[in-house]
Amino acid sequence: MRKHRSWLMGFGIGLIVGAIMLQMITFAEKQNAPLPQEQMTPEELSDEAKKAGLLLLTQEQLDARVQEAVAASEQEGQGESSGEEGDSGQPDASGEEQTASEAPSATPNSESEEAPPAAEATEQVSLYISYGMSLTEVGQELLKLGVIDDVKVFIEETRPVATKMKVGTAVFKGKPTYQEIMDELVRKK
Repeated sequence: MRKHRSWLMGFGIGLIVGAIMLQMITFAEKQNAPLPQEQMTPEELSDEAKKAGLLLLTQEQLDARVQEAVAASEQEGQGESSGEEGDSGQPDASGEEQTASEAPSATPNSESEEAPPAAEATEQVSLYISYGMSLTEVGQELLKLGVIDDVKVFIEETRPVATKMKVGTAVFKGKPTYQEIMDELVRKK
């Protein structure tokens, strides 16, 4: 028996593979049979559409809705380009509120000088850190983005994380401290 072990194994495996292929062939022949073509009634079709959360429209209804959407988007586009006039051609109330709010802001210049830093504080910039970037390259990019003021100071402050920077997009909000910059550079992205 040991002499013919390989032959018997091959014969058994061949029988198994042959049986599986025969089953697959008969299954495929059954799948080729044409499906019965039963037409759904319009009521059944609308019920199935409602179950699926869909809306069943005729071609005319679809065309009418498309025309309405196009007209609405054109009116919206004209409303934005005309400035203060709305869809009805009447000046809207927001135009009057804008003129009323402009009068108090025209007083001292100190308030207008404080507004830009508040806008910068909420400004969000991102920088992609690629593999092999040095602190000098990162510092130059951050200087271009306006996140830092001096590249040399940045390099001295962030030297401990020079080898720990992670590849990916670093996002900075406003004017972060050097510690916040270091945390963002080593954050797993």
